[in-house]
Amino acid sequence: MIGRIRAFLRATEDSVCDEARPTAHGTALITLSLPAVWQLNALRVEHGDAPAREVAAQAEELQAGLLHRKLLVPDENLGERLAPELNGMGWKATRLVVMALRRAADRPPVRGGGEEVDRRAGAAALAAFRAEQQYEEHPDALAQLEEMDERFSRLVGARDFAAPPHRNDGCCRLFARDGIGQVDQVGTLAAARNRGYARAAVQAAVAAAGAQRLDPVFLVADAEDWPRGFYERLGFDPVGGRMEFLRFASGATPP
Repeated sequence: MIGRIRAFLRATEDSVCDEARPTAHGTALITLSLPAVWQLNALRVEHGDAPAREVAAQAEELQAGLLHRKLLVPDENLGERLAPELNGMGWKATRLVVMALRRAADRPPVRGGGEEVDRRAGAAALAAFRAEQQYEEHPDALAQLEEMDERFSRLVGARDFAAPPHRNDGCCRLFARDGIGQVDQVGTLAAARNRGYARAAVQAAVAAAGAQRLDPVFLVADAEDWPRGFYERLGFDPVGGRMEFLRFASGATPP
């Protein structure tokens, strides 16, 4: 299963970025049209013998002119090998867990709690959620993230889900490709937290994935943050991991 999911993520990343260029140790994702979208301007490290210093130097060269340096490592074992040396060079490691839907949720969805919405409503819900985040490092970040969403809509069949109906305080998206589904962009407005809206949106997306016969249905979460437990209660279990590394360019201010 994890092999299919990694292939899905790789194909999705390659299709949405401006250019996917082979490198000595993996693939450079280059999207200079959206410089504030870190995930689409990254070096994906795919070769198990990649030396940390060479990877870091390659990212520095490929991402020159950007405010960030980003590494994606689909194999968590490779990521753990690279982590000590990269940490010593000022890179921040984030451990992610890939979770697949394997069980029923701890309780059924609230009737009428979440539903699929059109792209306009979905965009508005995501924009409201992101406006509460910190994006001071790049004044165009919100607009560029909206353009990223449009690319996912065009290229990965993205669908939008929100809760409660007609207010959209909680939201998420569902991506579909090659019979696989990914739940992503889960969020809730600060004033509406702890009311089950994100749960309702995700459960609506899961129901839609089932109707579309997508299998597996997965998501990616921070391995060390509280949403992991939330997703476990919704029936998602860990099936693998990946790592990401981030460093800001000299003189750039972190968010």
